[in-house]
Amino acid sequence: MTSIKPKKTASPSQGQRQQRTLAEAISIASQGWRPGFELSARQKAVSREIRLRREGIYNFKETIHLQSTEWLIKHFGPGRKYPVNVNKLMKNIIWQIRTRIVRREHQPIKGLLRSFWYTYIKNTLSRADSLGSDVDQYDQMIKVFVRLIQYYDFMRYKEMGFIDDNAHDRQLGINNQIILFAEKSGHYPLLKEITQTTDVTILSLGGQPSLLSAEYFVDEMKAQGIDIRKSFYTFSLVDYDTSGWIIKDAFLNDLKFFGLKYIQHKDLLLPEIFTQEEIELNKFTLPQSPEMKAKNKKWLEESGGINGELYGLEADAAPAERIEGLFTAGIKNLTESTQEIRKARALEALAGALEEYILARLQTPLALDIFGFTKGILLPTQKKPCRTPNLLKFGLF
Repeated sequence: MTSIKPKKTASPSQGQRQQRTLAEAISIASQGWRPGFELSARQKAVSREIRLRREGIYNFKETIHLQSTEWLIKHFGPGRKYPVNVNKLMKNIIWQIRTRIVRREHQPIKGLLRSFWYTYIKNTLSRADSLGSDVDQYDQMIKVFVRLIQYYDFMRYKEMGFIDDNAHDRQLGINNQIILFAEKSGHYPLLKEITQTTDVTILSLGGQPSLLSAEYFVDEMKAQGIDIRKSFYTFSLVDYDTSGWIIKDAFLNDLKFFGLKYIQHKDLLLPEIFTQEEIELNKFTLPQSPEMKAKNKKWLEESGGINGELYGLEADAAPAERIEGLFTAGIKNLTESTQEIRKARALEALAGALEEYILARLQTPLALDIFGFTKGILLPTQKKPCRTPNLLKFGLF
């Protein structure tokens, strides 16, 4: 196995490390908001029309994001801080575009959530004199999407044709009951190396909570015939801090929302995997502000911090071999043997080769001479019914 050359120890001092900024921590906390399952379940007992009205969502004939300042203020104002109620405006734009796409009255987005922000939301807020400079309204939009999808269960991202920015940072394995996920894209090469010998499912989350990525990930599993009703075992490689755990908890919550009800989870990065010297070299003080106070307190109560204090550790502080060893030991009794994995891969390759060979032969005139034919189907390239190959004769079925 080709080894990724990690740091032998977590040697860089905490002053040299790229720690998460306060703005990044606040953004993650905002995007990581998730409604409780009990609250979501209660909403399903109420009709959709009533739920839409409660949210202040209406079916406007006018295309909302193209309207004038006066029209926007008339229908969505006043807001507490701006001329319009920003949340209400966002919800109505999203719902209108989604409804028109579903009815085939509007082209699918075929872009990222960030593209939607620039195309439909940002310019509209600016026209309504409600574009804030002191708050990240993109994060606010993400929270509105989560509310419409997970809290009210009104819609799905896929209905609108969004593209998943993390689509290339995941891979389904033969041991798909085991999911190893990392907070940062930079850890994906390590995950790929680990799955070479374990064939588990791997993915990275791109440094932010993403309900969209979770939705598309579960859809991909179902498309591959994976039974999402079975038990799953998840392992996380995230920073040992408030933000890392928000990302982790949001992802696990999202998996459960989309159908993976039975999950057992284990954190790979904890203070116990480091020496005391490594902890002292790599610990950092968590970003603090009024917005983060309650979340930091909750994290400290759940994790214990470092010696009961509000310090964290980055996932990069752990040598790659140590993480790989911890994970391999943790899944020892959960995976098929290496030999079984090789057999499964070989069978998959053989099945694919046979299918390609047979289909190719069926499309040529030589098929009549090569195979024994029995009366059967009309091939796409023929005008009259011909005989299909007797595959039993060749021991293929």
